[in-house]
Amino acid sequence: MAYRIVAEECKGCDTCARACPTRASSGEKKQPHTIDVSKCIECGVCGRSCPYGAIRDAQGNTPPRIKRALWPKPYIWTEDCVGCEVCTAVCPFQALGMGELNNESVAGLYDPKACVGCGLCEAACPVKAVQLVWPAEAKQSA
Repeated sequence: MAYRIVAEECKGCDTCARACPTRASSGEKKQPHTIDVSKCIECGVCGRSCPYGAIRDAQGNTPPRIKRALWPKPYIWTEDCVGCEVCTAVCPFQALGMGELNNESVAGLYDPKACVGCGLCEAACPVKAVQLVWPAEAKQSA
């Protein structure tokens, strides 16, 4: 079940829309936004970024607001990566890139600040070489 926005609490700040990797969250500035359930991948980025707690998960809970520095990041198991570039192609923020390791093409997180931890790369990897990892500090504070 997709995330939803509680209109009475939404201030239309646009933070969720800017952070959403699939553009499921949208709306006019200073007006309540909405989430298109057909586009929502349930990554939680909108809820983690909403400064007003206006977003609810499937159970009606407000996801905890987490500092962006503590959002999960993809870890690439380079020994399993086959260099297919699928993860880099699906990343809407161009946070992943390809590099060379031991004369092999492998994926890597090249722009950690651009990554929102949505999990599209993990879901797309055909060999399961990409895994989202939460920083230890995030696990303790959530």
